[in-house]
Amino acid sequence: MQSGTLRASHETWVVFTILTLNSIGWSATMPFLAVYLSSIRDVPLGTIGAVYLVAGLMSLVSQLLGGRLTDSMGPKQVMLLGYAFSVVSALVLSYLIGVSADTLLILIVYPIFNFLRGLSQPAASAIVANVEIKNLRTGLSLLSIAGNLGFAIGPALGGVLAQTVNYSSVFLLSAAVPAVTSAITAFWVRGGLLREPDILSLRTPPTLHWKGDRNLILFLILTFCGYLAIGYEIAPISVYVQDFLNFSPEAIGYLFATNGLVIVLLQLPLSGYFFRAKKLVYPVIASCGFAALSFVMGALSSTFWEWEGMMVVLTLGEIFLTVPSQTVLTLFSTAENRGTFQGYFSAASIGGRSMAALTGLYSFQFFAADPQLGWYAIAGFAVFLALCFGLLADPLQRDYVALQG
Repeated sequence: MQSGTLRASHETWVVFTILTLNSIGWSATMPFLAVYLSSIRDVPLGTIGAVYLVAGLMSLVSQLLGGRLTDSMGPKQVMLLGYAFSVVSALVLSYLIGVSADTLLILIVYPIFNFLRGLSQPAASAIVANVEIKNLRTGLSLLSIAGNLGFAIGPALGGVLAQTVNYSSVFLLSAAVPAVTSAITAFWVRGGLLREPDILSLRTPPTLHWKGDRNLILFLILTFCGYLAIGYEIAPISVYVQDFLNFSPEAIGYLFATNGLVIVLLQLPLSGYFFRAKKLVYPVIASCGFAALSFVMGALSSTFWEWEGMMVVLTLGEIFLTVPSQTVLTLFSTAENRGTFQGYFSAASIGGRSMAALTGLYSFQFFAADPQLGWYAIAGFAVFLALCFGLLADPLQRDYVALQG
């Protein structure tokens, strides 16, 4: 793979702005719904984990649907549809929390909220991924930076709102953001279907099939598992430090701000190493190593600054997973199926993160007498995952070389 230049198109910067704003709105709510349900409504951790799992599964379906719609309708139309749904669903959640509605109703609405907002993600990603390979590193790195720049702001802002106003106000913010991004999309995103930039025509089938795409499918499954591990940075960390270490919502917000800030600062500098790797999978193996180390640190940490160090190491794992795994899916796609393949990636990443809420919160409940054991368990899983990616490195590389030739 070529290292690329640092150029980005005007449309890439427009999408960068849109995704940054949307990430602020989404990330402001993501950790604090779990904290609200646990600390205010006394919902058991296992139940919260199950709700996050259902939300993740519905989001997974919406990513696949959004990807297919992108290839048939064009990204602009799908983005506008997703943002409109996001406004309505966030307003409904804000109202339900504000009036202290029945907990069951909130638990039902939240997965619907995730499904509706997820439709737009593959469309935005497909625009950025649909570039010449020499600009792919910059485009995908900016895509990751956008999400995490918002993640550096959103949870901190959500924490302040939750602590100084109320939890309902956090969802009001989440409703206001897609209203703004809808206007930006309407005026500055080009309509119509995606067109081939000129050199990424490596395959033509619109969907994956086990017979011809086994290694890529296995890579997607392992990527899902990688995001399951990295996903401990959201609900599991927020609930763990709140319930077992008594961190305030504001302190939790600062932890997530650290995650976003590290990615903003290091994503582009480190991305050059991804494209110089001898094999596509090597950076992802490194991601598993960073994740395993961070989880051991989590088991041994009890103060805010110790958790700040843990979050920095876990964020390095996220950096070495996000762009490399998305790059693999992009390199195996064409303009005709780019939305579908970005939908596959989004489904794997969001689905894995949502599964982390279930496994993480259940592990803390299972190891209630010694919750640190939950961190050792996920550390062992990350090491096992690194071994699996290592076994896949050569077969996937051969497939990529064959498609090029």
